[in-house]
Amino acid sequence: MNLTENRWLTGHGFGVHSPWAYDLIEFVINEKLPYYAYEDLYPFWEKAPQYLPQYPQSRDELLFRLVNRFNPGFILEIGTGAGVSTGYLASVSKDSKVVTVDHTHPAVKEVRKNLKRIPNIEYIVADDVLETVQEILDGGVMPKFVHVAHTSQWRQVVELLIPRMESDAVIVVEDLGKKEKKEWWKGVIQNEKVGVTFQMSKVGLLFFDLKKTKQHYLL
Repeated sequence: MNLTENRWLTGHGFGVHSPWAYDLIEFVINEKLPYYAYEDLYPFWEKAPQYLPQYPQSRDELLFRLVNRFNPGFILEIGTGAGVSTGYLASVSKDSKVVTVDHTHPAVKEVRKNLKRIPNIEYIVADDVLETVQEILDGGVMPKFVHVAHTSQWRQVVELLIPRMESDAVIVVEDLGKKEKKEWWKGVIQNEKVGVTFQMSKVGLLFFDLKKTKQHYLL
């Protein structure tokens, strides 16, 4: 399957012939209007350990919009950090289940206490994150939305996930601005199991519906 590349020019949509991709870019990725739950999440953010890693508010709001669009029943996050992104993922719908797998660290109790404020979050702390993700996948219920966040095992996790993702799943990969990840990403988007992809300055989206024409959008 050949990969074609389209560069999105903000406000014009040049190069985007797919109505599905155009809609996702214009009304989800580039959406600027505030969602109803953003304000409710500010206290959750304030309670999170501020010394642990987290992403800018704009990225967490993007996660919220993506979950709102695709309505996944099972969300898997790898690398919890301060847990702020986890809160955004879980606050879209109380019917979704969010499992966040974290590396062992001294502030686990503090993170766990804050995450308990949202009942549909399950917080798993592991010495070996990759092994834990494998156990989750072997459980038979595939995640429909995966957020690869604050983890040093991002490469192994994504490469473990890709062959097992179903056609309606999406993987969000953070920190694409790092040189090592940029080079790795070039190979990932060529993978025959991966369909449409989107690349922003620091985050990438992988989709797996191979009925859609395989294209890579640079935003």
